[in-house]
Formats: sequence, structure tokens, C-alpha cells
Amino acid sequence: MPSQVQGGPWEHEQAVRAAVREHWGLRSDFRPLEDRPASRTWQADGHVVKLARDEPVHFRAGLLASEAVEQAGVATGAPVRTRDGELCLPLVPGRPPWVLAVLRRAQGSHFSMHEVAPAVLGGFLGRLHRILRGCPAAGAWTPGDTLGHMTRGITQAQPPSVRRMITEAVSAVSAYYDTAPPAQLLYGDGPAIFSANGTDISAIIDWGGVRAGSTADDIGCWTAYGPTERIQLPAYTAAFLDGYRLSNDLPAAAAAAVPLFQRLRVASRACYVTDPEALASVAARMRFVFAER
Repeated sequence: MPSQVQGGPWEHEQAVRAAVREHWGLRSDFRPLEDRPASRTWQADGHVVKLARDEPVHFRAGLLASEAVEQAGVATGAPVRTRDGELCLPLVPGRPPWVLAVLRRAQGSHFSMHEVAPAVLGGFLGRLHRILRGCPAAGAWTPGDTLGHMTRGITQAQPPSVRRMITEAVSAVSAYYDTAPPAQLLYGDGPAIFSANGTDISAIIDWGGVRAGSTADDIGCWTAYGPTERIQLPAYTAAFLDGYRLSNDLPAAAAAAVPLFQRLRVASRACYVTDPEALASVAARMRFVFAER
């Protein structure tokens, strides 16, 4: 039976251990890996035990996507199903509840996107999108979910310039979606990539942000933080799109919409934030990425 205890993931470790033994048959020792406000992970031999604060239907959609991608030949830290064939287990009730899964541990170590040529990263995302095109989007967040969340993150405690930055980014993307562009399942977050040899991408993990929408959404997300002092946004995006087109189709309308999602991604960092220094950092990033004064 699910524990009735509320609170953070640390409080549920004993319930997690019991559930992993009962439903997955794993009796390995747990070693803490990462503790975040909305998730907690442990290593158990070749597995990662993950407890996340999410709705089961959305959490399951991400696990199903990672399973499909791994079956297509890309390591994802895909889920190990329970003895009953389930992808995950709702463990602690609440809004949202805590949900438990056991994942295969990805080989290698975290690989910065800046260690990968933009064309290579673009080709990798194109391959992911080609695979995800065949995955059901049931349970994934919708554009309305994402834009609504950002809109609720605008507060009177923020300077007018910040509120305007978020509002304009949301409005532009909302207008694009009003044109009913083709939509599919997306990764929905920045590239959490791994490399086993320090050169090539060998895995991509963390599928907790899956959503349905235009492929321009993921492309905008992956390119918004690519620019550095050595390569500015137009050149980075052009190289990324060249690589993407080598592994997947990219409609002209989606390519044209990428800048809208680049602005949305940077603006999203200001949502729900009121600390002046943090907001100044987001505004500075926006100016740097888009070469604005």
C-alpha cells in the first residue's frame, strides 16, 4: 500500500526501499545520487531508483518515450518494468504525488553540450524526433500547459521589463500555435547527454519534461544556450539546423519559428523569480543571446 507520509523525498526512503524489493525484486544497497526539490535518485548496482514529484500519467509518458528511444538504439536510462509489467508506481499521494521508477543506469559521464559541435547535437536531436514521432503523446504536457505555467509565473514583484519579456515571448509562441503546426512528442528539456568515451554522445537521460508540440520547441530549447563568446546565436543555430536536416525533415515554418522558442526558453528562467540579481542575470542572458543592447 502507498505510504501516507507527506513531505520531501528524503522522508520516503524506507518506503522506496520496501517498494523496490516488493515490486522490482531488487535488494541491492542504495547509494544517494542526487537530491532535488522535486526528485531524489539512488544508485542500486546497475540501476537508478528515481522518486519524482509528478502526475503518474505524465511521468509514465516520459518513461514510455525513453523506452521507445532505447529500443531504437539510443541509451536513455530506460525504465525496468515491475514484476507486473508496470513502468512506475505511485508511491505517496498528494498534488502532485510522488512516483517511483527503476531505471537502467546510463554508461559514461555527463557531457556538456558545449563539448559537442552544434551540427552533431542537431543531428542527434533530429534522430530523437524521428523516433519520438511514433510515440503516443497521451499524458505529455501540452503547449497550453507550458504557456499557462509561464503566465502564472509573472508577478507584480517583478520589474515591468521582466514581465514584458515573459509576456511577449508567451504571446509570440501562442500565436504560432494558433496556426496549428504539426505536433508530436518532444523531449521537452535541455540536453542531459552522456558520453562513454568523452567524444561521442552515447546516452540521453531525464525524460521528465516530455510534452507535445512543434519540433521547433525542442530545437529552440537546445540552441538557446549554445551561443558562447566564440560562436553567436545565428551561426550556432544555422549549424545546428544543418545537422538536424541530415537526420530528420524540418518544415520551413518550423525552422522560422525556432527564434520564438529560443526567446521563450530564456524568458522561462524568469518565471516565478523575484530575486533582483537572478532576474538581472536572465535579462543579461537575453541581451547576450540575441545581441541586444
